[in-house]
Amino acid sequence: MREQGDQQQKDFKELYDRFFRKVFVFAYKHTRDMDEAQDLAQEVFLKFWLNRESFSENIPADAQLLTIARQLVINRYKRELVRQKVYKSWYENKPEFSSSDDSDQPLLTTELTTRLESALDNLPPKRREIFEKSRFEGLSYEQIAQQLSISKSTVESQMVKALRSLRTSLLFFTIIFLS
Repeated sequence: MREQGDQQQKDFKELYDRFFRKVFVFAYKHTRDMDEAQDLAQEVFLKFWLNRESFSENIPADAQLLTIARQLVINRYKRELVRQKVYKSWYENKPEFSSSDDSDQPLLTTELTTRLESALDNLPPKRREIFEKSRFEGLSYEQIAQQLSISKSTVESQMVKALRSLRTSLLFFTIIFLS
């Protein structure tokens, strides 16, 4: 049994060493960000490894890896479009606050948007992805769990942690903003 696990690890390392650069270059071509391309490439290999039983031996491994990378890049673009749409919608429909000096309102709105973006950026990548799928894309916890191949309870716990983190990050500013 242990020999089989050792062989699988050896096979995976060989696959990783052989195709990582190809997957990374593909990711970099679409993201133009070294860190994001690195993360994306690692996520490709993680997905491949976790779902290795479902992949075909008749299709070249690099083709399957690039298919995963392509889907992850598409999902990244979709998330970015949703994020931009949400921010734009929020900005266009922001609540009106009564103030004796309305000249501060654009500055406060910009600051709140910046703080929200920063708070989202501080979330771990998977937690942020789960949060955005739930809040921005309107997916149920079950749908998120299926898409990410994780349990529903993991989605729930990650959402609790994301909301707690965002509340903490934005609490001080919100108190000042609404005062």
